[in-house]
Amino acid sequence: MKNDQIGSVDYMRSLINSGLTARDQLDLILNHHLNAEIDENRFLQLLSKKYQLAPQLAPISYFYPYFRDLVVDAYDSPEGLSTDLLGRKIHLFRSYLDRQNIAYIRNYHSPRLDSNANDLQRLLCYLHDNHLRADFNTGANFHNRYHQSFTYPHNMKIQLFRNSIRYKKNPARMIEFIIDIDSGSFVSQWNIYRQTATGLIDTNPDHYSLNQLQQVANTESFNYGIPYGGRLVVGKYRHTHQYLDVNQPLNSKVRRVAKDYWRFPHDYDHNGNYADLIKRPQDIIAWRKVPKNQRYSIYMNYVEYLKEQRLKNKGINSYFSATPKYHQFCAHWKAGLL
Repeated sequence: MKNDQIGSVDYMRSLINSGLTARDQLDLILNHHLNAEIDENRFLQLLSKKYQLAPQLAPISYFYPYFRDLVVDAYDSPEGLSTDLLGRKIHLFRSYLDRQNIAYIRNYHSPRLDSNANDLQRLLCYLHDNHLRADFNTGANFHNRYHQSFTYPHNMKIQLFRNSIRYKKNPARMIEFIIDIDSGSFVSQWNIYRQTATGLIDTNPDHYSLNQLQQVANTESFNYGIPYGGRLVVGKYRHTHQYLDVNQPLNSKVRRVAKDYWRFPHDYDHNGNYADLIKRPQDIIAWRKVPKNQRYSIYMNYVEYLKEQRLKNKGINSYFSATPKYHQFCAHWKAGLL
């Protein structure tokens, strides 16, 4: 295979025509092309000096659903990616797919964007320009971790793409972005990782502050399976999110240390006080209107309202609309930039 840009048209053509099984294709990509090795801190290092993910690889690339299908087909038992060393590498490799998508959006340019546009604005512009629909509904409690006491969510989740009923190469809710609601910036482990003098990722958790580790704990995570997210999951993809994403092999040491310190809050309908603020774009505008010194009390009222009414959470703007004393925070949104 001559092309060294993984995910490019030429690379995909060669891969598809290789005649290799799904598992052998994964082995080719991870072990032979990227020379992926798990280091002493159980972090995946890509050692190849030749092969790399193609810089032009976009979120709509055919490579992503194709790679998802390779994983789904090769690891189709409840043991998922824990069955062998290749599976453990595939689990850790998802973070590099995240890095690729974050970098692509951060470098996305359009006449509609100012040069100082934030990550959320660039993502929304990319969706608009490509006529794509994103999913805002999947819970983000695993990306709003806290230490000691929980106040209210600071981060939201957007998944690409909203839905699909394809029985093969299904792209639904595969790529995800975690975004700080106020700043519009991506929350990601890749914001804080440093390189060593040899060009590898510094994977020692002692080299990062606890605040930096919060980004690691709250980071995005590429989905090999399809999360339900309140939507239909078809055919072979049923239960794949549980097998391939939830029931994970051991994470890197830096992720484990981060998650031990920064704990996730439990949902309001499971004896906790967590409720997503953001279920649609207008929720972002509505929450940003709330003065910071009022947010905790308003959020707790919101949670109690959901508990007492036993309602499905439709987002903070829906609550404001149903609560006269909060009407001043109600927001409307037309497709565009926030």
